[in-house]
Amino acid sequence: PIAGHANLCPQSISTKPQELEILLSTVKHEILHALGFSVSLYAFYRDPEGNPLTPRGDTGRPQLNERLQTRQWSERVVRSTVRQGWSVRSGRVDREVTMMVTPKVLEEVRRHFNCPVLEGAELEDQGEEGTALTHWEKRVFENEAMTGTHTQNPVYSRITLALMEDTGWYKANYSMAQPLDWGRNYGCDFAMKSCKDWMDNRTASGESIHPFCNKVKRDPLETECTIDRSSVALCNLVEHQEKLPLLYQNFVSIPHVPPGKENYYGGSVTLADYCPYIQEFTWRSNNIVVRGSHCQYLENNPSECVTSTWRTT
Repeated sequence: PIAGHANLCPQSISTKPQELEILLSTVKHEILHALGFSVSLYAFYRDPEGNPLTPRGDTGRPQLNERLQTRQWSERVVRSTVRQGWSVRSGRVDREVTMMVTPKVLEEVRRHFNCPVLEGAELEDQGEEGTALTHWEKRVFENEAMTGTHTQNPVYSRITLALMEDTGWYKANYSMAQPLDWGRNYGCDFAMKSCKDWMDNRTASGESIHPFCNKVKRDPLETECTIDRSSVALCNLVEHQEKLPLLYQNFVSIPHVPPGKENYYGGSVTLADYCPYIQEFTWRSNNIVVRGSHCQYLENNPSECVTSTWRTT
């Protein structure tokens, strides 16, 4: 890559520490797209010896993918696979997923999930041009900063650094990677099956369905802590105005939801396949963020909490 560009709207820039941190993360996110994490660049990745991972045509370039209007990558970079028996509300279906399969990404993603048969790192399959195939799958990587939408506590993990190294253009300093807790050591069931499968199997064995959840977001709000206890959080399970697509109907039953209405309920984050999970939140007044729920920031604590002495027992 030689150059890239991004537009930052001045009126959207805030000096509040939490919002400024999100903005800086967004800028880094866009820089990484320009440097290599982009569907328009996959076909130009090289191996450690500098050889193209995708064959070149007579023009010296990879073939053109007419549908995507970009150069077509080889299966040494990105490959599709079919997940058979994908569990949804109506039963089991086959689902095609697209994976980044370059060597270091494969090594890191298998280590992260503790899944030795995982074929690669799943790419986002929803969203419009600029989102699909150009981000990590939100359901699988949630708060990894290179997913397609910001939700909470973005981190740049070893998996993203591995991708940048697998472009053939950079050498990654893995000591700079940030820890990604989402899915860590959760195994192949978490990485390769639907969130419905995960929730059903965990419930049947008497285990927590974390990081997913099944509490509908409604008044009075039922808050809890994130798994690292860094934030107050809510289950983002909400009622949608229309029935969810069959592939994203993840419940046969939900506490306090009338039978037959489950197909209207799902997580509020579309890119996460409507899988509901525990998420930080913000308090707003006139659509302006007053404070967030992350405990790291002093301004997120009400004044009475700041001036009080707390004791745990």
